This record gives sequence, C-alpha cells and structure tokens, in this order.
Amino acid sequence: DRSVSRGLGDVYKRQLLVCGILTIITLQAKEVEIKNGNIVLDFSSKVSLASSGKYTVKRAIGRFGEYTIIGKTSSTTFIDKKVKKNPYCYYYQIIDSSGNQLALMGMDIELFGENVHIYNDTDNKQSIGKDVNTIHETMFGKEFSSNRYALLFKPGNYQEAGLLKVPFYVHLAGLGKTPYEVEISNVHTPPHLRNGNGTCTFWRSMENIAVIGPESYDEEQTFKWAVSQAAPIRRVYSQRIVRNQWENGWVSGGFTADCHFDAAAGSKNQQQWYTRNSYLNKGRGKFEEIKYNYCFQGVTLGPEVDKNTYIDNWDKGGNITFIPTTPIIREKPFLFIDTDGRYKVFRPALRQNSQGVSYNQTDMGEGDIIDLLDSFHIVKPGVSAREMNQQLNDGKHLLITPGMYELCEPLHVTHPNTIILGIGWATLIPGAENSDTAIRIDDVDGVTVASILFDAHYTSNTLIQVGNKKKSDRHVENPILLADLFFRIGGFRPAKVHVDHTVEINSNDVIGDHFWIWRADHGVRGSVGWNVNTAKNGLVVNGDYVTVYGLFNEHFQEYQTYWAGEHGRTYFYQCETPYDAPSQKHYMSENNTRPGYAAYKVADSVNIHEGIAFGIYDVLHRDIMIENSVEVPDKTGIRMYHVCNNTLSGGGLKGFNYILNGIGKSTYNTYHDNRVYINEFKGSK
Repeated sequence: DRSVSRGLGDVYKRQLLVCGILTIITLQAKEVEIKNGNIVLDFSSKVSLASSGKYTVKRAIGRFGEYTIIGKTSSTTFIDKKVKKNPYCYYYQIIDSSGNQLALMGMDIELFGENVHIYNDTDNKQSIGKDVNTIHETMFGKEFSSNRYALLFKPGNYQEAGLLKVPFYVHLAGLGKTPYEVEISNVHTPPHLRNGNGTCTFWRSMENIAVIGPESYDEEQTFKWAVSQAAPIRRVYSQRIVRNQWENGWVSGGFTADCHFDAAAGSKNQQQWYTRNSYLNKGRGKFEEIKYNYCFQGVTLGPEVDKNTYIDNWDKGGNITFIPTTPIIREKPFLFIDTDGRYKVFRPALRQNSQGVSYNQTDMGEGDIIDLLDSFHIVKPGVSAREMNQQLNDGKHLLITPGMYELCEPLHVTHPNTIILGIGWATLIPGAENSDTAIRIDDVDGVTVASILFDAHYTSNTLIQVGNKKKSDRHVENPILLADLFFRIGGFRPAKVHVDHTVEINSNDVIGDHFWIWRADHGVRGSVGWNVNTAKNGLVVNGDYVTVYGLFNEHFQEYQTYWAGEHGRTYFYQCETPYDAPSQKHYMSENNTRPGYAAYKVADSVNIHEGIAFGIYDVLHRDIMIENSVEVPDKTGIRMYHVCNNTLSGGGLKGFNYILNGIGKSTYNTYHDNRVYINEFKGSK
C-alpha cells in the first residue's frame, strides 16, 4: 500500500511488496509516550549521526507557555517523572549544546502530528497570534499547496492574540463543547487576487469559536469571512458584524450553518450565499445583497430584524429564498475536549423540521459523545490505506489529520455508524493503481464522512461512492451524512486525469450537507484542459429520498448533476458551465441532437423531485449554445422554485437558450447585466 506525505515530520521507511508493486511505506516511531505515569521523550530522530553532547530539556504548560529547564541528558531520551497535570498540557523543547532548539515535543504533537497546532489558554497570546499569522504568510496565495494545518484552541479567552488571518488549507476551530468556550478577537481572509477579488478564496474553514469585539462597519473591525467555494463557517458565535466580502471586490460563495450572529451578517457583491439553521439577530444590516441567489433555510430571526427583508421575493424579481424549516439534518461532527480533559468527538443528533442552531450557551445539544482514543484510529501521514481499512474492519472510526494521502485501494466502510472525520484539510487521492474510488460506503445505516478534500491526480471511476448499487433498503431513522466534502479534478499536478462521475450516491435517504465538486478551470501549468482533466459528471444520484443542502458543482463535461432517484431534494444550487468546451459539435447531448448539457438534469423516469434556489451561470470561451440550464420531466410531482441564470461569458453567440425545459428565454445571443429567472415550475402532466 502507499501513503504519501509531504513535509510532515521525520519517518522511518521500509520496502514491502503490497498490491502487486514494490512500494515504500513510511512508519512513524513514537517519540512521546506515557509509561507508568511518566512522559518519555525520544528525540533520536532529531539528532544528526555526527552530533553528540548534552541536551537540555525545557518544559511548559501549553505550546507557547513559559519554558523552564527540567533536566539535562547525554542520551537522546528523557523521562519526565514530575507529571502532575493532564499529560496533553505539557510541551517540551530539546536544546542542544550550542543553544539551538532541536525539537518541540508533546503528547498533542505525538497524537495529531506536527501540522496540528493546539493552543492553551495559559499560552502567551501574542505568540499565538504570531504563529497563526506566520502560517498565513507562508500559505498566502498558495492555491495548490501540499501543506495543510489545523489550528485548534482549547477552551479559554484568546482575544489578546489579535486579528487572525486564515489562508488556504487552514482549519481554525475551537475545542470547547460550544462556541462560547473559545473567544477570539477577529478573523480575516485576505484574497490573493487583486482589487479585493475573492473568487478564488477557497479551501479554508472555521468552526466552534466565538468572535468577540465591537459592532462596527469599519473595514478592519468587521469579521471578514470573504470567501467563495469550499470555505464553510459552522457553529460560530459572533458579536462583530460579519462581512462576506473584501472591500468592493467580487466574491462567489459561500456556506454558513449552525451559527449565531448577534450583529449583522451579509455582503454586497457576493454572487450567492446559503445560510442554514442559524440565528440572525440583526439581519443583513447595511449590506445590500444585489446579486443573484441568497437562500436562508431553517434560520431564526432576532427581534431587530426587518422581517420583510427575509421573505421569498422572486415573484417580484428579487433574489431571496426563505425556507422556514430544514426537513432533515444532522450537523457535522467535531473534535472537542470534555470536562474530564480527554479528546472526544461529538456527533450531533438527527433533527427533523428544525429551526435555528443546535446548541445554546450552556448546552452542546443532543448527540453522541465518542472518546477519541478509545474509538478512533488517528490517521497521520505515513498511515496506509491498508492499515486504515484494517481499523475500519475492526470497528474503529477514523480521524484523518492534515496531509495528502494516496490510496492504493479504496477506504471501505462496512460497519453502521462509522465516522470518517478530517481535520486540517486532510486530502484523499485514489492512487495510480487504484482506478476505483477513494471511499466506498456499503449500504449501511448512519455512516458519516465529513471535512475531507478529495483530489484526483490519476484516473478513477469516482472519488466517493455511497452504496454499491441501488437497493430498496431505507435508512430514514439513521441516514448517511456527507458533510463539507470537496472534490477537485485537475489543477494540482501537470498530468492527464479522468474521473467518470465524481460523486455517486446509490443508497437511499442520504443527506449531503455542503459539497463543492469542481472540475478545475485553472491550476498549475499543464493540469487543465478539455482533454487534460476530463470528467463527465460532478454528482450522480441513483438513490431515493436523497436530500442535498448547499450544492456547488462546476465545469463538468456532460450533465453537471444527474439525478435518477425518486423523491430527491436540492436546497440551493450553484453551477458554472465548463469554460473550455472547444466547439458546439464537442458539446451536444441527447445523442447529439440537443445543444449543450443542462447543468441540472433530472432523469426522464423520475416522478417526484424538488429543487429550490438555483443559480446557474454560463462562462463560455467560445460561441456555444446550451439549450437549457435545467431539464426535468414534465410531471405533476416535479417542482422547481427560484431558478435563475446569468451570463458571465461576455458577448457573442454563447449562453443558455432557455432556463428550464424551453421556458424563459435566457442568455444566448444577448448580454444580461441582470439575471434571468423562473419563480416556479410545477409539472403539468
């Protein structure tokens, strides 16, 4: 088997014949462990063969605590026999005879790896701010970097750390039971493109934190989560005004869930935004959201909100969809520290017809608490797919830490209620010898896969497959949850790559909660092109009673979304056409009889389907017609509400001829500064 890690610590290597090929496996030895109540440090891997002498060992409570000397040794091991607190509080500096720091060690680092930085309330707060913002400087603008980080805060007040900047591949999260247990001052996501352009501000996340500060519209004082796709904000409490925009720049996001905003939250130039099960105390405030598609679902409104700004207004040419309840949802699991000092994972309970957040100031909400060390296998770079599958077979959950993991075989989930949870933008890649998929889930109850980036570097059938084939079995009481899953085909490496259909859902009652499925339209040189990164479909749904919230799906070469299951529901859809179709003859559907491919296609055999709040945009480099942006059967059980499109192609003979099923003359042969929309479609047959 093979697992690839880049730039994450020292490893020992050996060669094995596995999967029919000679492969190098990286095996990590334990450098910090607890024995008989003592902490044993082994820093031999940090010392060069030529070095010798005495080493000084310093200890602190917390990563950036005050380090004091606790001993000296001529060996490359040291035993701390004065452990009185939680062993995961202690950090150690190993200093050589020249005064240089050889290593920073601790149980937290041993447990999660070097790219998970965990901060303690007793740490020097200025040092925390410097650490976070140094990572930002290192990662700023590196859209296709192999480095990933999880920056985790134990319960406490961190306001003195100042403004924290979040770049690509950084996961900023609190480790409290509720967001109120971790307080920070402010967060910004500066764009790397010019003129405040945040359209490529991707791949970052924030959860379970309180942002504490003044309620001001000043640019520097606002909590600026100015992002586009694949940048979820979950379970966040904010006193500051939340601005989803950078200055007056264009942005194309985004996703909010389970958040409590005391101050206003909004933008002006966001192309679209989806907000689910959150509390808005003061609405959008001064922000005039003038673009295309804003959807609020299961959102509760505070007493100071003008309720007239949160009503369905598409029938009057507006852009707001307000859906009072969320029919079925389980919030994404997250890592936290319990009152006993142990790391645990909270799996929120399933909610039906819900409104508002899933927690309050003193209660984390209903759900299951699962001990990390007892029930999870912690995956770090160097762990192989074969070992992960052995752990899954043994009934373990997986917590996958920051890194890029090439898998010579799919991760195969066979046990009900299994959790695969990533932190720090853990990335799964079907290896060159794995032409199947990255994760295959059997048709079992209650599986959760969350917070994973899937990257196609080679050729495979899919990147995730749920259920091997369509069956009649239902999972209505305990559905499978797929949350914050992001899929990238091309862009990262200069090579040809093909994926047939990226996400395939065959099981029934699956819940999808925030996808970005992206056939790359840009990337490193040689990684993008009509014949370079090829993929038919982003999402294919064959299962029945599948519900997807916050679906972003872009640039695929046939139907972006193809839905063949019954009783399907999509709440909020964002889609752009492929930029790079070479000509009309290369982009024809229905046995070469219909111009282009619909962005959202419901199979002719389907009788019941519902879609709400769709924004679909043509971005075509050449003169190409696409007959319809949406195609559905004309049957009484088919309901589509609030569907719009807009051209981003510029002039020429290009764009959508119709919005839906030949209804609504659209963007072809004209240029619209404003969207073209359909308020409601109910099948007539």
